[in-house]
Amino acid sequence: MRDERGFVEMQGYVVEKLDIKDASEVEELFRLVWPFAEEYPVEWRRRRCLSSSEIVREMLEGYYYFGIRLKGKLVAVYKAKIEENICFGEHLSIHPNYRRRGLAKAMYEHILRFAKEKGCVSVRVNILPTQVASVKIVKRYGFRKIREYEQIPGMLVHLYEKVVGRDE
Repeated sequence: MRDERGFVEMQGYVVEKLDIKDASEVEELFRLVWPFAEEYPVEWRRRRCLSSSEIVREMLEGYYYFGIRLKGKLVAVYKAKIEENICFGEHLSIHPNYRRRGLAKAMYEHILRFAKEKGCVSVRVNILPTQVASVKIVKRYGFRKIREYEQIPGMLVHLYEKVVGRDE
């Protein structure tokens, strides 16, 4: 349910749209998550540690950032970009001390709802095939694998899609 500030409760968590004033908190969370995500190549992990100014630039270029706070602390983030009528979800980052609490599920529920509200026909996400928990979540929410490719050299990903439009 959306409140007057635009916050949406999912899985018992409140997902909020983040803005420019939140960029430094997002940067801090990225720096707690991505350097240690060893299933990704080092080059990719470096790319995921965006600075505040890069985050602000992305927000101004049309990326939507969403987050979950617990006791005032930002503990989960993802971003979304709408291209034509497809919503691309990416950069899901959960604070290491707050994993296995349903935060990823809340974020997936939120992006599906967000995409539908924005008139998108589908949501797409890239998942490493070795990330068993992520594969399980996307399948649970009805995503299907539509493509396999190297996102960067040596990093195989599976592109999953979930139809969210009226004809789903």
